[in-house]
Amino acid sequence: MLTSSNVIFYIAFLGQIFLLSYYYPGKILARIKFVRETYPPAEYPRLYPKSKKHFLVGYKRFQWASRIIMAIGFVILYMIMFVVDQATFADDGFVSEAFPAAYGMLQFLPLMALEISEFSQFKQMREAQVGTTRTADMRRRGLFNFVTPRLFFLALTLFLVAVAYDFYVQDLVTGINTDSMLRALILTASNLFLVGLGTWLMIGKKLNPHQSADDRVKHIGASLRSFLYTSMAMSVFWMVQITDDIYDLAFLDATILSIYFQAIAFLSIGTLLRTMKLKDLDFEVYRDNPAAT
Repeated sequence: MLTSSNVIFYIAFLGQIFLLSYYYPGKILARIKFVRETYPPAEYPRLYPKSKKHFLVGYKRFQWASRIIMAIGFVILYMIMFVVDQATFADDGFVSEAFPAAYGMLQFLPLMALEISEFSQFKQMREAQVGTTRTADMRRRGLFNFVTPRLFFLALTLFLVAVAYDFYVQDLVTGINTDSMLRALILTASNLFLVGLGTWLMIGKKLNPHQSADDRVKHIGASLRSFLYTSMAMSVFWMVQITDDIYDLAFLDATILSIYFQAIAFLSIGTLLRTMKLKDLDFEVYRDNPAAT
């Protein structure tokens, strides 16, 4: 049975297909192409620890993986609409949240593979680094040197409100085996994971051995802001899910989850792409013999 909630889900799921498998992959591919054409290996050899063919293969793999996953998204949408209608739709317009959840995880796989490839590239850069003059960046790396206190405390407040709201609607039952306690532990663990990543970025070893001090500061700041935005999105999603359970709005679960995946992508990938503009980065460090800062 087709209901208004089904139509809302179709729109949300189309947005998920477009944003995670077309728009952001397209932006990333455009950046890679721009760098390759503007900063060629002949002039910027330190940027290419492996052959040009190796990078072209990686580019094509990411491009085709994104296209195939986008096609899979339309197949899933077709299946929901026309093939398994009776299995997933009820009179209230229910659509299983398994569809956007499984597809969302699939959509993030090429992005994760690209991130792993970047770590591998940085490792190769370090191995190839010989005879460079290194200088230390003596600037402080405290949290509030990268993000505003307002943003940090907003994320912290939303986290505490989400946990308190969960316990409140469950009549303040605090047993270790209660659903509220389990959800609070999951949300806490997720935030601690982001805290660990942020701490590692601030005080850990520089991944890119050629990255300038200013560019590193930009990258750390953009990453920390994306972590805080992601934390806030998790807290809001948590409260929406709890409210959804209270008012028995299960038929909206799939739509909410699809929007959540898009919000996470917008606040994490989107923040980095919007902040780390290529024209503002220092590529001179990748020439033959610059000082590595």
